[in-house]
Parts: sequence; structure tokens; C-alpha cells
Amino acid sequence: MDTQEEIRRGAEAERLLENPLLQECFAKIRDGILQAMQDSAFGDDKTHHHLVIALQLAGQIEKQLKDTAATGRMAKLQLKDKSFGKLRAAAGF
Repeated sequence: MDTQEEIRRGAEAERLLENPLLQECFAKIRDGILQAMQDSAFGDDKTHHHLVIALQLAGQIEKQLKDTAATGRMAKLQLKDKSFGKLRAAAGF
């Protein structure tokens, strides 16, 4: 993937992470899973195990978006640094 594509994907991930509706969805999903864990019967290991996996999966989705956003920010900095280096070389520094 080229730098421009990383920047574009990073900006899209940032936009999604800042979206109030998506933030609300993540919060409701987490809250729902935690509530289901509290409501599950003591000793119901199978249900508890599935809920833990669901909670981890929700966290991984959010983490992937954050990682993509961070990669986009780094790509943007690299592009600026590369451009700055070319300017310095053209100016004789």
C-alpha cells in the first residue's frame, strides 16, 4: 500500500472513530456484553466464555481502527518529512 493510500485510510479511520453514532454503538455493545456477563448464571462457563470472546472482538475492531488512524498520521508525517528534505536539498542545505 502506498503512502497516499495509508493517509486516505487513516483519515477515514479517524472520521469513523470521531463519529458519535459509531462511538455510541461501541459503547452500547460493550455495555450489553458486560450486562449479559453479569446476568449469566454462576457456573455457566460456556456463555461466559462466549461473552468474553465477544468483548475481546469488539475491542479488536476498535483497536484496528485506531491502528489504521495512527498509521495514516505517521504516513502523513513521513510525506511531509520527505517533502521538507527535498526542499532543503533544493535550497542547498
